[in-house]
Amino acid sequence: MKAKTMNQVVGKDMVIADVLKKYPDVAVVMLEHGLHCVGCHANVFDTIEAGCKVHGLDDTAVDTLVSDLNAFIAEMRPEQPKGEGLSITESAARKVKDLLAKDKQEGFGLRVSVMPGGCSGFVYQMNFEKSPEQDDLVFEDKGVKVFVDKDSLKMLAGGSIDYVESLNESGFKVNNPNAKHGCGCGKSFG
Repeated sequence: MKAKTMNQVVGKDMVIADVLKKYPDVAVVMLEHGLHCVGCHANVFDTIEAGCKVHGLDDTAVDTLVSDLNAFIAEMRPEQPKGEGLSITESAARKVKDLLAKDKQEGFGLRVSVMPGGCSGFVYQMNFEKSPEQDDLVFEDKGVKVFVDKDSLKMLAGGSIDYVESLNESGFKVNNPNAKHGCGCGKSFG
């Protein structure tokens, strides 16, 4: 029996339902390899190896599947649960791209950080950086790379970055559903 290596997160001895619960997108890889236990009631009992054997797959096919599952998972960016991530509006994405081009910083990412405080409950900071820090979550939205630390992302859960230009104001705005209250200076969101 081949043991999981250090960089593998899935082994053939793991229960199919447990793998699907943690990494639902791997269902496609399982189906491509002939492991059709994805929707089966028995997937809560069968390991990947046992499921493969039921479907007539040999040991080599099992090892290839496990290798492909781990490669697929390794390529996945950190997932943000729906409704809990951070998004960027089209106008904010356009402005970020314009600023990056103007400053000759194409390829850089937008660092977004949050600290508790300020009149809305949060203080936001944004700047451009060439690369993320080691513990940053990195994602792309509307062609803009965003670097954000895990603590900031928790405070921004479900929020969005917008860019507004109007008679009264212009600039980046963070629409944060986690902001405790409006601001006395006229700003109604965090």
